Amino acid sequence: MNAIKTLHRRIRRKLLTIKDVLARRMRPRNREARFSDLFHAYKPSLVFIEIELPSGDVSGATSFHIGRGYLVTARHVVDGNKIRRLVSHHYTGPADIKVGRIYLPADPRIDLAILETNFSLTHYMTKTTIVGREHLKTDHIPLGGHLDDWLGDEFTLSKALLMGYPPVPRSKDLVLVAIAAEVNAVVDKYDGPHPHFIISAIPRGGFSGAPVISEYGFLLGVMTESLVKEGRAEEVGFAAVVSIQPLLDLVDDAGIDTGKNTEFMKRLFSGDWNDV
Repeated sequence: MNAIKTLHRRIRRKLLTIKDVLARRMRPRNREARFSDLFHAYKPSLVFIEIELPSGDVSGATSFHIGRGYLVTARHVVDGNKIRRLVSHHYTGPADIKVGRIYLPADPRIDLAILETNFSLTHYMTKTTIVGREHLKTDHIPLGGHLDDWLGDEFTLSKALLMGYPPVPRSKDLVLVAIAAEVNAVVDKYDGPHPHFIISAIPRGGFSGAPVISEYGFLLGVMTESLVKEGRAEEVGFAAVVSIQPLLDLVDDAGIDTGKNTEFMKRLFSGDWNDV
């Protein structure tokens, strides 16, 4: 948190805006990226979470890998619920995926959580060959660097990829669902901190904790809820995606080392924006 406050002061002095960061992130390889490439690049980082609610009912949600075994999901998925199992189509470790410590923001209104696990994609990265897509192999989803103070309407009408595990009726297997969506608005909720992106996807159950990836190839935010009038079905509400800063805060406050994403954060916080 202190690192981010220091960064804010540096940004104000240099008058850096999100457009400057996007200009650096929007290299030709990102600008021309197809959604199919983003899907195939990042799908190994997706992990299904099966939970047991206090009522005894069983439900499912989504998490994703940000590096070195750390999985991100929505707070309401794990806080007060029992994690029954984690399922990955690409994890080939000697044991089931196990959860150690769970990191939660100090503010209970922030719907994010980080799970410390033994998840690894080492076998996938070293032993798997993808003909024609070898350049897309990665073992984590890269974080964005768009802090709250920078956000205006720069992302509005840009494209985004939502991936997760909503239940598909009559499907006999667990299915990873991918949706190409559009950013429709950025809102500040009166009942919680941090900007939220409104995207055009239908907010189905099971997408909680899912990554929303910008067309430019980095994590735009995390799917957390449906903004809907009381008493109405969540599918008729607006799909709300919490922006990146509270996740950066949580990683920084917890002292988590996620590898490449932590290296990116250090460059961001130090003011080295040449490779951000």
